Amino acid sequence: MDIDRFFALGPDASIQANDVFTDREQYIAAFHERLLAHCSRSWSTADLMDFQRPLRNVMAVVGEGGIGKSTMVRHLASLTVQGEPAALPGNRATATVDFANVSSLSFETVLLRVRAALGGLGKSWPAFDIALALYWERKHPGESVVTFLRRSSEAGEAMTSMRTSEQISSALDEFLGGFGMFSLGYQLAQMAGRKAARSAALRRIRRELPAFDLLIDERDPDRMLGYLPVLLGYDLEQIRQRTPTLAVCVLDTFEHVQMLPAERNGLEDLIVRMTYLMPNVFFIVASRRPLLWHDAVRSVGLMYGGHLRWPGLGETSGLGDQFQLDGFDEAAAERYLLDRLTRDGQPAIPEVIRRRIIASSGGSPHYLKLSAGLFEQIAARGEEPVVTLFGRPFPELLLRVMRDLSTEDRDLLRAAALLDAFDENLLAAVVPQARGRQIESFLRRRFIEREDEAWPPYRLHENLRKGVADCDGHTPDGWTTAERRRNLLRATAYLEDLVLSVWNPDDNSPVRPEELSRRSVSAFLLALHAAREHGVLPPGLGQMLYTLRELGHWQVMASLPECGEEAPPDLRRLTAVARLNGLAGLNADERYEQMKAAAGEPTRGAYSEYVRYELGNLAYFVGKIEDSERHFASIASDPSPIGAGAQYGLASNALRHSRFTHTVRMTAKPPFRSKVEQMRATNMLGRVELYNARFEQAADLFEAALAQAREVDAPLWAARTSRSLALACVWFDPGRALALLLQARELNNTLGEMVGLAQCHTAAALAHALRGEWQEVDSDLDRARCGFEAVGAEFELGPVPPIDILLRVAQGRTAEALAETRRLTDAERAGRRLAPPAWAAVSALWVDRPDWFDFDTIDWIEPATARDRWLAPLTRLLGTLRA
Repeated sequence: MDIDRFFALGPDASIQANDVFTDREQYIAAFHERLLAHCSRSWSTADLMDFQRPLRNVMAVVGEGGIGKSTMVRHLASLTVQGEPAALPGNRATATVDFANVSSLSFETVLLRVRAALGGLGKSWPAFDIALALYWERKHPGESVVTFLRRSSEAGEAMTSMRTSEQISSALDEFLGGFGMFSLGYQLAQMAGRKAARSAALRRIRRELPAFDLLIDERDPDRMLGYLPVLLGYDLEQIRQRTPTLAVCVLDTFEHVQMLPAERNGLEDLIVRMTYLMPNVFFIVASRRPLLWHDAVRSVGLMYGGHLRWPGLGETSGLGDQFQLDGFDEAAAERYLLDRLTRDGQPAIPEVIRRRIIASSGGSPHYLKLSAGLFEQIAARGEEPVVTLFGRPFPELLLRVMRDLSTEDRDLLRAAALLDAFDENLLAAVVPQARGRQIESFLRRRFIEREDEAWPPYRLHENLRKGVADCDGHTPDGWTTAERRRNLLRATAYLEDLVLSVWNPDDNSPVRPEELSRRSVSAFLLALHAAREHGVLPPGLGQMLYTLRELGHWQVMASLPECGEEAPPDLRRLTAVARLNGLAGLNADERYEQMKAAAGEPTRGAYSEYVRYELGNLAYFVGKIEDSERHFASIASDPSPIGAGAQYGLASNALRHSRFTHTVRMTAKPPFRSKVEQMRATNMLGRVELYNARFEQAADLFEAALAQAREVDAPLWAARTSRSLALACVWFDPGRALALLLQARELNNTLGEMVGLAQCHTAAALAHALRGEWQEVDSDLDRARCGFEAVGAEFELGPVPPIDILLRVAQGRTAEALAETRRLTDAERAGRRLAPPAWAAVSALWVDRPDWFDFDTIDWIEPATARDRWLAPLTRLLGTLRA
């Protein structure tokens, strides 16, 4: 008896429920036979590079819903690792990817999960890990994959472990020649495309594997990703040469992939590439649909399709690689029912009822399980199950199961069927009249599936979930269409409340801050999938997406699946804008133009506030301040997180115009209620002080904002405030600034803040100059320029030209300084600013050309001393040079 059942029914419960696995001996034998053949072959590098070879590393289990495919393949996976199959290697591992989980519909996620699951087979995976890190640097600029995997996020927990991140770290450290982890992301950015090999192992990889150099030199990360599995296969083969090793990968509910468009670079194409490029991994696929990788028509959309590559998939004899999973025969069904429920060691279900169940089951294990569950719930009430209640067709069985439930449990079952997964709090939100004890009892029902590693942890079998709505019209208290829609919106509102709890002003979030990030991703994906499935528009979806961006989940946004034509237009627009926002590797000007096209008329339709915010933010980023002002102003009065964010955006625009006193007034007024909003206000005030050369006051504010960011677990803002703190300190304590930059770079790597890294380089250049370390200055400035130009960022807090002018004046390179200052001031007068007006004023001050820009026209804080404050850094630099 399991623990839940024991405490529900007590130690004297008359009926014992048992887990039963039966009637699959032929499939287990076929699996064992194929594993033996698979393990008997080794793969030379030449074999791995042969892309025309036939391959037999797939076993597909195909059958209708409820026939036991998932149970079957997971049992095979369990046998691989925990069983004792004869003649199989002792070093074994299994990776399982369930495509019923919407987060698995991203190939990046799939590949990371496979890498993580196989990591225990060997200590080192250098070829793959190095290429993965370079892919990550290009796809998520500036972000360290190691740090990402170590973060407490949905992706980090689901995909990997500390062991995996340590393996990747070791490979990178070897590749980069011993650089510390704090400079990992920075060094990767510098190493991209360079022909470096600092160890014998890597020289051997480059010599043996021509694909390695080709992949690390590929600048397009999306093209790179689809071919990375060949490196994972190569590393695995190096391990197999030293130790007999077996790697198995389970792809469950693969029909979710097959329902997507069959096209090059689509998810199925990428999965087929992974399977083909890793011939030393054995793949078990469970699907309602046969695999058609060999089919002449279907394989047109596959890079590695066709009968010659997959001869076993088209084989119809018993020697083929596809197995039609049939239902239990009569004897196996009888064994299942005999063993499923027992009383005092004897079968609990009478023979006459067993006969009726078996006759109507068609051999479906799901039908047998539901029937046994119906018998159990009737007997648990102390009633004698009536024979005629059993042996009904599946819809009637499901209807009988529903009718036999209490009114509250029927509502809970309907609520559970609304989304792909759920927890007790979601059920309570949809069925508020249910008592806590009723929900606990419902979650112990046999038809509830539980996966403790996931959140939410509970789900229903897909057949049961779909069947509940079909049967609901035949129950006396079934939900109407309007009630179902209303309750679905209740479910998504619960998810919305969870995600938006980060904005609560009173610390009453339902989960710990370190858990909120992971759950926010899952909650948003559940709500988005429900919206697509049911054709509804949950009102809070845009606010949820905005919150994810503020928490720094760029990867989620970039990998959102595109909505098909059947989805509501507003939902298609939402996902298109979000995907563009997540493509940090695309030049910002190009992204902005594509986003405007995707947004259409942003003032209309659902989620328009989110669309306008993203347009305003990206316009601000590329220096189109008037466009940004218009988008932000249209939503700044919304009493929502996005409305508060738009007010912050307007304050940032005022700062970019060098209207400093106006910025302070805007920042000081509501709404800055939550700790996140208070943190943003503190950061904004620090930026005002920094622009006004009140550097110590700015450092104090940035230090406070950084502490607030850590308190609310907002890594994006920790990255931003850390680099701002270094920028402030550099003017009065360059040694401290250089120490702070180690952490600032690492934090900005974590979130892919390419602009942040460029600002760090700018701060480093000035710090080295103030310390008299001029040999470092030019290279730091060059890196800063490259960083800003790569993403198309303008009007940044620490732009390169003014710092360059300051350094040239201090070095006596007067002509160069004058030319650069003239460029800034001419652009300012012509209305095509290259930097905020304050920088033009300060640059003109440093070269002593007040006729080019009137310093006193700027809205300085404490204007009487502003000139002296900005002359002080030049005086200090001159003193350093004289010394």
